[in-house]
Amino acid sequence: MELKKRKDQWTKEDDERLAEIVLHNVQNGKTQLEAFEMAAVELGRTKQACGFRWNKTLRGQYSQSLLAVRNQPQQSMRSHLKLALTSFDELTEAYQNLEIRHRELQNEHEKLVKWLQQGYSLMKD
Repeated sequence: MELKKRKDQWTKEDDERLAEIVLHNVQNGKTQLEAFEMAAVELGRTKQACGFRWNKTLRGQYSQSLLAVRNQPQQSMRSHLKLALTSFDELTEAYQNLEIRHRELQNEHEKLVKWLQQGYSLMKD
């Protein structure tokens, strides 16, 4: 007698893909609920089915991986923060340089206007 396989039975590949999606989302600062929504689309299931499968079957198997990826966003955030601060410092310096150059150009413009006015008044006389 052959065992009947349910049409909606989870395969090993489905489980692995669900785990990949959840771990990737958590690592990138997203929620598990968002992961379940993404997995539902990709696996052709409901987000509830994905959530149930994750919580009932897979979460225990991937607990170490989940813990590891939960710690990674903090490190990633720190590097992004450092990059943002560096970028801010660079932008501040660039802005200050532009202000200096702007003042120099204003002074040059004023000198040119005076020179032109003097030339105009000489031509009038």
